[in-house]
Amino acid sequence: MPEPLPPRRDPDLSGPDTGKIREALEYYDRVLLISPRDPVILNRKAVALVNLGRFEEALACSKSAAAICTDRADIWVSMGVAYDHLGRYTEAAEVLERAIALNPYDTYARALLAIVYQRLEMPDEADEQNRKLQEMVFPKEYAGFYFTLASFMLGLLLGGIRSVEGSSAAVSAIAQLIILAFFFAIAGLLWRSLKAEREVARHSGPVAAGVRHDRDSRPTGMYVVMFIMVAAFVIGIAAGIWLRVH
Repeated sequence: MPEPLPPRRDPDLSGPDTGKIREALEYYDRVLLISPRDPVILNRKAVALVNLGRFEEALACSKSAAAICTDRADIWVSMGVAYDHLGRYTEAAEVLERAIALNPYDTYARALLAIVYQRLEMPDEADEQNRKLQEMVFPKEYAGFYFTLASFMLGLLLGGIRSVEGSSAAVSAIAQLIILAFFFAIAGLLWRSLKAEREVARHSGPVAAGVRHDRDSRPTGMYVVMFIMVAAFVIGIAAGIWLRVH
């Protein structure tokens, strides 16, 4: 039996943030009087209209933005949100597919597309989007620990490899090269994972929660994680040598 669809959450027009959204909408209208073909402002206006429950206007606004700029994924996502709220699921699926083609890391677009596919009774397509979404939101809080532990164990093995009885120098050298190759392989995998995580963080976030901005995330955290991994490898080598000597 398929899982039930999540309930649609229409905007709470009595909430305290409604006034701020209306103020933002007035600001966007003033800007558009000066620059009526600004796709960024048009899209932000569409997002504000979605939050106010004015979905037909939001759809028209996002279409205007898309007619000016076709290569911004967030514009197509805004259009997909409007289509979804209007019950036009086929059109919603089409524009969300286009958004994902432009930005495969947009987790919100994938999640919404999976829901739209379910509404269209396309379970295989919905399952595929959910599978890709799960790959993107792999439990990162444990990944660093696993990679660091693996690095320490490889270092421990490398440091103590020569203590294996009966191993010649040539065999020891080959074994050490294999261990080093494994270390560089998992270091490369971790780096790719961190880069993907960074891309997801830059481009994801619910449209309905407000205006989204693509943040220029600095890679400092990536280097810190890699440094910890290398340090664990070196500590493992030192521990392996100490165990071999003692």
